[in-house]
Amino acid sequence: MLGGEGGLEADKVAKVRNAAAWQVRSLTDFLKIRKRDWKEQGAQLRVRINTKLSCCQAAVVVLVRSVSVLDADSKASKDMLQQTLAWFIEATKSCILSSWRKLKICEELFCTLLNGISQITVSRGGQLLPVLLIPLKPLVVSTCSQADMTGCSPGALFEAVVKLSCEVIEFGWTKDRALVDTFIMRLAAYVRERNDYEEEDGKGKDTVPVMRLNVVRLLAELCVCLKRWEVVDMILPLFIEHLEEGDASSPSLLRLKLLDAISRVACLGFEKSYRESIVLMTRSYLDKVKAVGAAENNTLPSEATAERTETLPAGFLLVASNLTSTKLRSDYRHRLLSLCSDVGLAAESKSGRSGADLMGPLLPAVAEICSDFDPVSSVEPSLLKLFRNLWFYIVLFGLAPPIQNNQASTKPASAPLNTGESCVALQAVAGPYMWNSQWSVAVQRIAQGSPPLVVSSVKWLEDELELNALHNPGSRRGNGDEKAAVGQRTALSAALGGRVEVAAMSTISGVKATYLLAVAFLEILRFSGSGGILSATLNKSNSSFGCVFEYLLTPNLTPAVTQCLTAVVHRAFETMLSWLEERTSDIGEESNVRESVLSVHAGFLIKSMSQRDEHVRDLSVKLLTQLKEKFPQVLWNSSCLDLLLISVHNELTSGPVSDPAWVATIRSLYQKIAREWITSALSYAPCTTQGLIQENFCKPSGAQRTQHTADVVSLLSEIRICIGKNDWNGIRTANIPAVMDSAAAASGARKEAPDITLEVLSTAVVSATVKCNHAGEIAGMRRLFSTMGGLNMGVSPPGTQSGQAPQSFDEVFLSKFVRLLQDFVVTAEKQPIDNSQFRETCSQATALLLDHLVSDSRTNLEGFSQLIRLLCWCPAYISTPDAMETGIYIWTWLVSAAPSLGPLVLAELVDAWLWTMDTKRGLFASDMKYCGPDAKLRPHLIPGEPEAPPEKDPVEAIIAHRLWLGFFIDRFEVVRHDSIEQLLLLGRMLQGMMKSPTHFSHHPAATGTFFTAMQLGLNFCSCQDQFNLQKCNMGLQLLEDRVYR
Repeated sequence: MLGGEGGLEADKVAKVRNAAAWQVRSLTDFLKIRKRDWKEQGAQLRVRINTKLSCCQAAVVVLVRSVSVLDADSKASKDMLQQTLAWFIEATKSCILSSWRKLKICEELFCTLLNGISQITVSRGGQLLPVLLIPLKPLVVSTCSQADMTGCSPGALFEAVVKLSCEVIEFGWTKDRALVDTFIMRLAAYVRERNDYEEEDGKGKDTVPVMRLNVVRLLAELCVCLKRWEVVDMILPLFIEHLEEGDASSPSLLRLKLLDAISRVACLGFEKSYRESIVLMTRSYLDKVKAVGAAENNTLPSEATAERTETLPAGFLLVASNLTSTKLRSDYRHRLLSLCSDVGLAAESKSGRSGADLMGPLLPAVAEICSDFDPVSSVEPSLLKLFRNLWFYIVLFGLAPPIQNNQASTKPASAPLNTGESCVALQAVAGPYMWNSQWSVAVQRIAQGSPPLVVSSVKWLEDELELNALHNPGSRRGNGDEKAAVGQRTALSAALGGRVEVAAMSTISGVKATYLLAVAFLEILRFSGSGGILSATLNKSNSSFGCVFEYLLTPNLTPAVTQCLTAVVHRAFETMLSWLEERTSDIGEESNVRESVLSVHAGFLIKSMSQRDEHVRDLSVKLLTQLKEKFPQVLWNSSCLDLLLISVHNELTSGPVSDPAWVATIRSLYQKIAREWITSALSYAPCTTQGLIQENFCKPSGAQRTQHTADVVSLLSEIRICIGKNDWNGIRTANIPAVMDSAAAASGARKEAPDITLEVLSTAVVSATVKCNHAGEIAGMRRLFSTMGGLNMGVSPPGTQSGQAPQSFDEVFLSKFVRLLQDFVVTAEKQPIDNSQFRETCSQATALLLDHLVSDSRTNLEGFSQLIRLLCWCPAYISTPDAMETGIYIWTWLVSAAPSLGPLVLAELVDAWLWTMDTKRGLFASDMKYCGPDAKLRPHLIPGEPEAPPEKDPVEAIIAHRLWLGFFIDRFEVVRHDSIEQLLLLGRMLQGMMKSPTHFSHHPAATGTFFTAMQLGLNFCSCQDQFNLQKCNMGLQLLEDRVYR
């Protein structure tokens, strides 16, 4: 069309342009026709409208393309551009005023017209900018005058006008700044009280408010889209002036729109405009709070109530969500907390009215601005006091969600209570919640970002005047009302679970009781929200126990206060236990989160045992003991065990070593706890525990490791495990002979006597040394391979491409180890294998696999899955005691060094076990007729021909199964509390094994192994009482029945 190759001739182009121009010019008259004047109606009319508007849309595209190729310097082209621009502007006005403007095709035409206007304006480098800006202002005003654009979503027409205005302003910013400024100021003038259009009568007066509301919205959109502080400085002063002195100074819909607009402007983060906006918003909110309940304001306009309950709170939340500057977020946090303090104090003066509905709307914004605050960082005293005031009023007004444990019985108060305040306080503790559920969620979020309410180092609780200042002197809940004080003490006793008698709090005043109640609410909610993990903290330890212990470290506490704060610690601990118990059935990533929370808290309690404060130290030991009893899986958490073994040295060197008595006390305490920890872990899962201890020795050597070697050696040298006398009381898993034999295999020690005794230290050191050597070999070969740029593994066979990519280190050695392990399996079918060579190969392959995981290389994952499968299946294929001992040693190494491999390893082992059952090996060799007393007596005393003995001794395969069962029992004890996936794998194995009693071997040597298998089944069925397997109770009962049958 434009005259290029294959295009139309010039005269034909002119005809097309004229036809397109006629379509656009006729649009105005077309859209003016009223609906009742059309002959067509219904669907036919809609089709005709769609057809006409679609033609116009295509005509606009034609005109834009045609004028874009005109000669830029000729007068005719300039006239054509101005004329086309005028047609487009007139057409857009017609679309706005048309009754069809809500049709999708009309919206699309409107957007196409505005895009055409933008393209034409930009195409001439700013020459048409004055021509456009003059009619653009009426176009914008006409769009803003439509009543159907005042809702939350103004529609496509309004958004298109905003987009065009932004494009024109952005384009003209460098071309003609004065002209753009004039355009913006003329638009802003429509916000003022009196304008020329207000002189019109009747219908004009009705449309003015709508237009002004939409202009405010449009100006706010311009500020947000352009993100220029110059534009904000032109518009914001007009908004503020109108709010303070104009007709928007009184409650009205215009005032609400202006407040919403300045909150959006504040989000941009320009410091000057931010401060002006926030000052106005906070002052407005406080004024509205003070006006509530006043005699002259008993009947407030609905707009005034909406401003306090909806517009301003939404604005505060919007700013908190969008501010990105660290400096401004810190300032805004301080301002919001100050506003909450002022609102709380003002609400206290409202006789007979709760302050919850006055402070509650602010809580979502406070929660958002505190979401990135580090509660354990160094906080200024002024900010700490603001947090204290916030929580004081949250508790006083009952805004926090209930925290009382339904199972805990609250002891009765020592005095009768008849006051309404005491009822409110008790309901705040026990529930039900009386306020907006969003406020409850906000309080829980605030708890995650609030620092401990310890304001000063010495007299944070003794400063009676400061606490009394939080009450209004005229309030009935002041310190002078003893009934109110008793009510607060009763609520505090209920919040503490009845651990502290109300009578024991007689020395605690009403405001101090309220303060302690705020502490209880904060710390309990902190643990209930995310299990006590501080997500925003920048410190290494993100356990919330660091916050709750902070109160106990405050000097000069009275006995009553100490008792209350200790009870807060216990309640927080119970809340954490409840949080963990509720998630015992979680699987996958949720299960990993639960175990991570458990590990973090256990690690913090371990480190807290070195505190100089004896009370905190004893409390840490007590809580850690309870944690182990409730969640035994923490015994085999590698990070906790490592921390326990190194803390003896780390905590002593970081403390005042000049105090010999303190050093001796801490050293003795750590050794006692570590010895109990390791002994208990060994008594239930000796294989896994020894693997973890070996991994601890394998950690990076040097000064970091040698400094505390003496403490670890002293600790482990006294620990032994054997079948006879042990360091634990009663019969535990390690007393099972099969488990003890597996433990010997896992330790790497050679069994030389029937009653083996394992010295944990010596075996751990030897095995750790061997593992480190293998790991060093792999690491050295990897470095050499990398240095040499790969190795030529041989001549390429004929027919292969010489340009193939070289193999990586993992690919080369992975294929080598896979081939070696496969060779061992083939050899074992014909003759005995070299057991030492088999162990060496498996150890090197395991070191390669673990080195691959550490390097986080993700090449050839399928190949490493094959390696894991061979490491698990080879001992089952070979089925000899030596091969199984090697297998248990390797499997223990894998699950100890890389716990994430635990489910994969166990899945392969279960499949291998079921394969031995299907192929009738070892314990499941039920078809061997040569075994048993009957076979020995043939044909002398029992008729029949004697069977020829097998080529392989069946006892060896039975012993291999016995060792294997010991490892399964060990893993069951480790995973029974924290891994439903692995429990289900074990259940699958037991179900397959218990299908029929006839598939077990009749060989006399299989008797002990058979009953060991039955014991594993009964141990597994004992999980019926565990909460994480409640859904599997019927299956467990059926399995138990099969075991007994």
